[in-house]
Amino acid sequence: MFYFNEFLERHGFNPSQVRLLRHKPHDYSFWFGSNFEKFGCYASFQKKSSSPYAETSIACHFLPTTTTGDGLQTALYIGTTRILDRWDWDGKRKPKIFNETIVEKFLGNLSDEAVQAFDLEWLDEAKNYSERVVVKWGSGTRAWSQWADRNNKEIIEIRSVKEDREFPGFSRFIGKISELSSWPPLWIEALGSVGGVYLLVAQNGEQYIGSAVGKDGFLGRWKSYFMNGHGGNKLLKKSGFKDYNVSILEITSDDMSMSDVIKREAFWKTKLGTKAHGLNAN
Repeated sequence: MFYFNEFLERHGFNPSQVRLLRHKPHDYSFWFGSNFEKFGCYASFQKKSSSPYAETSIACHFLPTTTTGDGLQTALYIGTTRILDRWDWDGKRKPKIFNETIVEKFLGNLSDEAVQAFDLEWLDEAKNYSERVVVKWGSGTRAWSQWADRNNKEIIEIRSVKEDREFPGFSRFIGKISELSSWPPLWIEALGSVGGVYLLVAQNGEQYIGSAVGKDGFLGRWKSYFMNGHGGNKLLKKSGFKDYNVSILEITSDDMSMSDVIKREAFWKTKLGTKAHGLNAN
């Protein structure tokens, strides 16, 4: 067996001084496309009441992956940051890693008094292992920030390279919502660049047709199914399904109006009968 503390020591880190952070599933939205800037900015703000950087200057960041056969949670290593400075957020001083969109999205509903800001920097040590190391996190996922030396994680997979499979094309694309977080970066870029009409097929074969519009295209819509299984749709929520096969029925052009997109969605609902025999309520 090979453990993450051994990995840390081989790269010059002392496990007793390192925090391990397993972020939430929806935090993938800041990382898509291996975006160190967006995720770094997001990680530069933490609630005072539960700061994951308490008493440390080194943090290893992970994102959740699928569970193991024995039901224990796993996590994908994405990189290590050094905490250079920390202060009570006042809305004025910008952290070292800064992205205006991330700040507006994350801090919009929080008062300045509830937030601490941090100057973080991504370290080159072990950076080439980003998205390649998978550890068995264990059952304590609620404790998302842990000391490395007290919680030695078994490494269950070291991928030779980041997966970068060729994108099959929109008409031939078929994926599983539960595997969205592990799709290669090129797929993420492609699916986030266009929108249109898509098809979900549940485990029992029932179908749901929806449409995706906006700057994040198909990917932006599918992230919501990845997070909760229903994306806010009442009938999908009632059905209780947690995973779907997803494919693309039609790409819509940027100059199409919302009403035109809805008409194309309605056409496919009629063609495939998903209102009468599927999961579309209207």
